[in-house]
Amino acid sequence: MKNIIIFGGGSSARVIFSELVGLKKFKIIGFLDNYSKKGKVIETFKGKNYKNLGKISEIRKINKTVSGVIGVGDNYIRQKICSEVFKHNKNFRWETVIAKTAIISHKVRIGKGSVLMPNVVINTGTKIGEHCLINTSSSIDHDNIFRDFSSTGPGVITSGHIRLGKYSHIGVGAIVKHGISIGDNTIIGGNSFVNKICKNNYVYFGNPTKKIKRRKIGEKYL
Repeated sequence: MKNIIIFGGGSSARVIFSELVGLKKFKIIGFLDNYSKKGKVIETFKGKNYKNLGKISEIRKINKTVSGVIGVGDNYIRQKICSEVFKHNKNFRWETVIAKTAIISHKVRIGKGSVLMPNVVINTGTKIGEHCLINTSSSIDHDNIFRDFSSTGPGVITSGHIRLGKYSHIGVGAIVKHGISIGDNTIIGGNSFVNKICKNNYVYFGNPTKKIKRRKIGEKYL
């Protein structure tokens, strides 16, 4: 079994914890979280408490055989955590976590640190970047490209040949038409229908989707 640490201490970290214990190929060492008190119990499984081991900087003291995954929903915060970890341990190894119920076709490439939640479907030729989050019951069709630190909410449906930019997010239940490109740092609101190109650094929403406002890098969306 691989030793693994989860970065983060909130709801996303706990959801990833539940997937890891179900996979039975990881030994969870605990959590590292800048916003929880050291020693706080984050999760319990079969009578064992899994605690916050301290701030992310504590990774420099952790045994080199430990790898990790980031349990944070916000795309930009995942990137910040990744950078902080590498600052303290430049050779740190990230695990890709795929739920048992996910269906992954052949010729799909999934980057290091990415997480695929239960009942996700990814069809042939799709490339998922590093530290992406594909949420519960999302259906990603053929030949999509998701750049690093991008994500979907639950129940998203993308058609073929979609491009999703870095830090960008497709909200819960949204549908993206065939061949559409969505730029970097762009948010698609929940239940939207995306039928046109979406530019960098904007929020889009509606059926059909419309440009709502500009957004800054790191601006909250969850």
